[in-house]
Amino acid sequence: MTTVSIPLFDRYPRTRALPRVALGCFPTPVVRADALAQEAGARALWVKRDDLSGERYGGNKVRKLEFLLGEALRSGATDVITFGAAGSNHALATAIYGSAQSLKVHSMLIPQHDAPYVGRNLRASFAAGADLHLLADMDAALRGAVALRQDLRASTGRDPFVIPFGGTTPASTAGFVNAGLELAGQIEAGELPEPDLLFVTLGSMGTAAGLTLGLRSAGVRTRVVVVPVISDDDGAPDRMLELVRQTQSLLFAADPTFPIFDWTDADFDVASGFVGEGYAIPTRQGSNAIALAEATAGLHLDGTYTGKTLAALLARGAEGALADRAVLFWNTINSRDISALVEAGDPSLLPEGLRGYAATEGSPRC
Repeated sequence: MTTVSIPLFDRYPRTRALPRVALGCFPTPVVRADALAQEAGARALWVKRDDLSGERYGGNKVRKLEFLLGEALRSGATDVITFGAAGSNHALATAIYGSAQSLKVHSMLIPQHDAPYVGRNLRASFAAGADLHLLADMDAALRGAVALRQDLRASTGRDPFVIPFGGTTPASTAGFVNAGLELAGQIEAGELPEPDLLFVTLGSMGTAAGLTLGLRSAGVRTRVVVVPVISDDDGAPDRMLELVRQTQSLLFAADPTFPIFDWTDADFDVASGFVGEGYAIPTRQGSNAIALAEATAGLHLDGTYTGKTLAALLARGAEGALADRAVLFWNTINSRDISALVEAGDPSLLPEGLRGYAATEGSPRC
């Protein structure tokens, strides 16, 4: 039976008015990784197993989609439009969980660096019932979405629900405020000590922003270290702060007992320099981190997100910065087996332009 923990609703009962559909298995476990801690030069190291966040598909997208698909269902939409790179984990998760809610998912995808996981995700998305479109770039994807929205409105009589790149909005970020409160409960229950540092991937920012806000609202002093994996953009901290503030305002509007904090960029730590040559292009440091995680802790990480994040943690450790620190690594990638979906997705039926990715189908962790 699925276990569900929604500490956000328990602490701030009026936030129950926010639309949400139950998708995940919460709380996700925290596990101690002593051998990895030794390799990292940390006093102690724990892993938050959000890779197990859902039965069908895990990773960080499940917590966001609970609120996004809740909004879609409340709006009366029958269709969802979303965006991503060709191998987007977000687009795949939306396809899997959207179809489970009888929503037709339309993915506006753009080209990316090829890797075996891209073909797997495309085949699985297709098998899950997604309508896949390949556009030249994000501007073209946005224009295509406008045209598709008009077509769907005309054919169904209902406005499709639009989910942005990465599934990040203030409402979906509430899913990770809940995650921060969930972690606070696990600390209080003695499942792990309060970490000094929490390392997490920074992509579309919702995961990191929600955790930062959730931990602070619970009075947990853990410092969140965010690791950019899309680009080392100097403007990212300002955008993350704005998302934190918008999410805080949304939750306060829902329940005025939710605290309002002042925020500056000193409230979190950005570990830059681990993107490498670009998004989804593996790095030597990331590949080494993936191998180490599997060998020492049995963790299956990926070269686009979590491998680079763990590489940042290990680099801090090599500098001696973790010797007296308890550290938490937040695993945001899916580890559920999607091979049945992959096998069901006939690559010859993919839209032209996407079939080439499917030809390289192989390990999902590259």
